[in-house]
Amino acid sequence: MKEIIIINGCSFNLKAIKVKNFVLAGECLGDFTNKEDVNEMLAEKDKKTLCDAISLLFVGDCSLSDALCEGTKDDAIEALKQIALYYQSLFKHASLIAKNVSLMAAKPKI
Repeated sequence: MKEIIIINGCSFNLKAIKVKNFVLAGECLGDFTNKEDVNEMLAEKDKKTLCDAISLLFVGDCSLSDALCEGTKDDAIEALKQIALYYQSLFKHASLIAKNVSLMAAKPKI
C-alpha cells in the first residue's frame, strides 16, 4: 500500500499523522448516523468539513483547508477513505487493546 496521498496537487505522507490529529479530525467530523457504508457516511458531510478534517489530520489545524477545498468533494472523500484503509489494522489493534484493558479494570460478573 502506498504511503503518500495526493490531494488537489498537495502530497502528504500517511505515516506522519499523529494520534492527536486523529482526535482533532474526529471531533471535526462529528457523529455519523448508523450507516454501514463509509461512502454514505462521508457523503453526508459538506466539503468544507471534509477538507477541515484532512487538514487537521496532516497539520493539526485548518490552515490547508482552503487549498483543499479547491478540489472536489469526491477527492476529499477518496482521501479520507484511503487514510482510513491505511490505518485500519492499527485501529482494530488499538480497539482490541482498549477492550482488554477495560475488562482488566472491571471484570464482568458471570
